[in-house]
Amino acid sequence: MKYLAQELAAVAAANYPALNARELETKAFLAEMDALSAAIAAVPREERMERGAAALAACATLADVEAVRAHYWMLAPLPARMVAVMSAGMDKKRAHDNLNTFDALQRGRVWVELKKLILNLTAIQRCMVGGKMPAGRAPGVMDHEAGLADTAKNWTAH
Repeated sequence: MKYLAQELAAVAAANYPALNARELETKAFLAEMDALSAAIAAVPREERMERGAAALAACATLADVEAVRAHYWMLAPLPARMVAVMSAGMDKKRAHDNLNTFDALQRGRVWVELKKLILNLTAIQRCMVGGKMPAGRAPGVMDHEAGLADTAKNWTAH
């Protein structure tokens, strides 16, 4: 539809245009996008998924995906990796290992246990809201060294 932009501009110019050239280009672009969206919607969902998988396979092999995972594993802090392996009942020394030393079952165990741990930690985090201020503090006085500030009587962390 972009190829019609010049014709649309000529017709608009002859008929005292209500739209400027940029608006006409945008209108032509949107018409082209609508046509593309309609063409995509006409393709069955299964075929679209197959095409997407083929495109992904063309640009990323399994080895590439695994290399990215291994890179993120090594970027994670050692204490976090220790918690991950220990949550699955493995020795904490495994946190030093490369990702490729874990087989699929071990990774699955770690994944499941981490999912449980995340849910439990979220519940614990919600419990930690509120509480009384320590004794000996004057009302309205906050510890600014801890990163808290009084902004118009609304306490916020920064």
